[in-house]
Amino acid sequence: MPPVEYRLFDTTKDELIETPLDDKGLVDLDALISVVKDTIDPDYKWISRLNDVHHLQWYKSLYNFHDNPDLAVQFRELATRKAYVPRVFHNWTHRVTLPPPVPSEEVMHHSIEAQKVATSLVKTTSEAVRLSRRKMIADKILQIRLEQAFENYNIYLNNAREVPIEFSLIKIEELEVKSVKEMLDINKFLGRMALDQIPLREKINV
Repeated sequence: MPPVEYRLFDTTKDELIETPLDDKGLVDLDALISVVKDTIDPDYKWISRLNDVHHLQWYKSLYNFHDNPDLAVQFRELATRKAYVPRVFHNWTHRVTLPPPVPSEEVMHHSIEAQKVATSLVKTTSEAVRLSRRKMIADKILQIRLEQAFENYNIYLNNAREVPIEFSLIKIEELEVKSVKEMLDINKFLGRMALDQIPLREKINV
């Protein structure tokens, strides 16, 4: 926990802070970081020997014992519903904020689908790039497998069109490709987006 002398929030008497949500009812990570930081003197440095995973949607039991636990648990474990933060920040967040309300099943479903198609796009292009770099593979076989990857990529992109735009993790027009080469080239762009990775908020002092 942050030292007492840096605290602007009294855990013995101050009311817990509502966890900030976006317009879909999902925890807003950047807003959460902001409100938690406001409870500590700005001179404090969130130094911790390690980062750990903060589930944005907690308590765990609210999802394990949900009416639709398979959906709820899958939603809670999405990469977009977690963050790597310094452990001291993680612990303090649980001391000063209220657990967020569980989103509706519709919101959870759309969130899962958005993550699923984004991850499929990343996986397809990265595997296609690895395949194209293999030396011990016949040109004809390589061509067939890359064409299959191209077909799969466009299937996933079409699936992404079914995700409501407010939930989408991608801009479809940025990911449209007309050839295998374009698909291979877009892999670096998808990699930079880190769509399948848990967000890292290590430098929260900035």
